[in-house]
Amino acid sequence: MPNYRWGIIGPGHIAENFCQQFPAGQTLYGVASAHSPEKAQAFAQKFQIPHVYADHAALLADPAIDVVYIATTNNVHFENIRAALLAGKHVLAEKPVTLNTAQLRTLMALAAKSHLILMEAQTIYHMPLYDELAAQVRQRQLGRLRSLHASFGLHTLPDNPTGRLLNPQLGGGGLLDMGIYALSFARRLMTAAPQLEKTVMVPTATGVDDISATVIANAHHELGTFSFNLVPNAPEIGYAVYDRGYFIVDHYLRPEQAIFVDGTTEEQSVIRAGHTDQAMGYEVTAMGHAIATGENPTQSWTLDTMTLMTAMRAAWGLKYPEERD
Repeated sequence: MPNYRWGIIGPGHIAENFCQQFPAGQTLYGVASAHSPEKAQAFAQKFQIPHVYADHAALLADPAIDVVYIATTNNVHFENIRAALLAGKHVLAEKPVTLNTAQLRTLMALAAKSHLILMEAQTIYHMPLYDELAAQVRQRQLGRLRSLHASFGLHTLPDNPTGRLLNPQLGGGGLLDMGIYALSFARRLMTAAPQLEKTVMVPTATGVDDISATVIANAHHELGTFSFNLVPNAPEIGYAVYDRGYFIVDHYLRPEQAIFVDGTTEEQSVIRAGHTDQAMGYEVTAMGHAIATGENPTQSWTLDTMTLMTAMRAAWGLKYPEERD
């Protein structure tokens, strides 16, 4: 795989994790902040990034940069990604890649027209454990996937209405921030695209989603149920039930292991693959392979998950300012 030069837009906490897990064989080349060159400079010094740009436009104008990692707030993903694609850069964008399906389809079309890769930085799509679970389904002859369940609770401080999690101006709410992981968990294991069957939501005082429960299903009669909690805490755990056994995946966002329970004997075994502290590095490696081959195997999962989230918010009547006429 070639050594690509990476630029970073949005030098915040998530981008720090990204740089800490950045793999060898790729190059952190430059960084830019939209509002604080000083922040970008400090970030570059911390991670020994050689180039700092005055703003996003300057970074995107540098022909030396091959791919851009975007870690800004949800509300500006679309415009940041669009600018990068128009500048001829491949893009790895933090989840959710956009606010809704219409935005995503626009960017996918732009990327395809320019022969560029647009990939979502969704850890579940890249953790080695999920490939191993698929292999275990075949090896153990577990039969059909019957049902899934995933839950998540973030325990957000309810007295910070202007923060990115509670602020509708920033694309806040439980679904786009953490619920997306549960839906991505389901899509990663399902054998066909799911559709929304039923969803209910209780909002926060700021109007974004706090507590919700959702049911999805697909053409292969695979059923998924989910519970999300933004303010109250809840376990981060997923289940996948097959004809002849089931998997329990604790901390399914960046898992190293799962427990398999035999459906007949109830014997348990531990399945291990990958490392939690390399989760974002796996994303970089997958992006590099996608650029080198011109193929993005995760794109359909991203689209299917975004379509679900868009349908859920429509059912809730939750629109963000950028989506209102």
